[in-house]
Amino acid sequence: MENSELKRGLTLVTVFTLITGAMVGMAWAVLPNILFGYAGPAILISMIIAAGFCIFIGLCYAELCAAMPYAGGEYHYTKAAMGKFPSFITGWFLVVAYSAMMPGEIIILSKILAMLIAGIPKWLIGMIIALIFGFLNFLGIRISAIAQFIFTVVLFLGMAIFILGGLGDIHWENFTPFFEGHVSGMLMMVPIGMLAFMGFDIVPQAAEEVKSPIEKVVYLIPVSIIFVCLFYGGAFFSAAANVPPAEIAKSTAEVPLIEVSKVFLGESGALVVLLAGTMGLITTMNAFMIGASRLMLGMAREGVLPRFLARVHPRFGSPYWAIFLIMFLGILGAIFQKLFLVFQIASSAILIAFIMVVLSFFILRHKKPDMKRPYRVPFYPFTPIVALTGSVLAFLFSLVAFETWVHWAIFIGATVLGLLFYIVAVKDKDITDTFTE
Repeated sequence: MENSELKRGLTLVTVFTLITGAMVGMAWAVLPNILFGYAGPAILISMIIAAGFCIFIGLCYAELCAAMPYAGGEYHYTKAAMGKFPSFITGWFLVVAYSAMMPGEIIILSKILAMLIAGIPKWLIGMIIALIFGFLNFLGIRISAIAQFIFTVVLFLGMAIFILGGLGDIHWENFTPFFEGHVSGMLMMVPIGMLAFMGFDIVPQAAEEVKSPIEKVVYLIPVSIIFVCLFYGGAFFSAAANVPPAEIAKSTAEVPLIEVSKVFLGESGALVVLLAGTMGLITTMNAFMIGASRLMLGMAREGVLPRFLARVHPRFGSPYWAIFLIMFLGILGAIFQKLFLVFQIASSAILIAFIMVVLSFFILRHKKPDMKRPYRVPFYPFTPIVALTGSVLAFLFSLVAFETWVHWAIFIGATVLGLLFYIVAVKDKDITDTFTE
């Protein structure tokens, strides 16, 4: 489509910080009481298993991304494998999930910053953040990638200070008994752990904007998951090494790791955890703004979303209408805090895409064995079988985790709305084949 060409402004380093920043929000600091409550110190094993499942899923993504390096990746994979309707449904749920990330992160960020900046209302803080990051992304992928790099470095620097600070005086007795009474909880936390590694799916959306050969880029998917797993594991290990997991599990604080950090970092621990957590929220928000806008562009190019979303700014090379739409959703989140309910179904929507991608992987290996694949998944079919198993289990757990009937209503409503949109606007339309797979 005319005026829809993106500019290549991502390096291997900025792709790495894009992925890792997307994965790590603030859950590592907010949820330890729940995680230790179910799994005890064995939460460390839960995270390793979760990372393993995500690596298998990520490897399937890597093969398909290398073969079809186009914005809107998952939509293209499922279209090549299954056709128009499955690809639309996959793309629709991703649009819902990615779009929900912006207001959700804005709501959390505005609450935290309102505690630190007295006198300014939350809605105004949230609106300013949405406008700032909308403008940064409008200026192009290179600017937003530089911002992502800076914030991600601060994020992991803060986590590293917390981890290393906690290693000065390890109380090994806090890790015993390691499994007793927690085996079932440890297994139950694996799907929760998988949600903590979501973010590697940003790679397909940004594939057209990477300077390096795509066969090199896809290796960053498993590397990023391993890197983030080390930081998650390190944070939980340091916490348990200083405060018994059973005690952390009883915490009613909004950010339990703040109190833990004070044990070995003193009062400055609160600042370290809050700073790292805030950076995590920002990097997640920025990464999913990039991912959502490129996904919308990829689908709009082919006419399954309104064509204006495929317009790219001639100077900055950014899909500006898609960015403005996501920025507007962020502003709505700042004003209407109840939109957080939509944010809470995002994980389920992303996991549907994971399942569809792995199924597409199987189909394309059979349907198009001669497709050019610059990267091929090892240990076929074991790798995609494990990936599919993990995706389905995590999806089912995400549904069980819906807290109220409202969450079910939103999820079902989003599904019905997508089906209606398909019937009215897509079903009888001749879809443009933007790329040849």
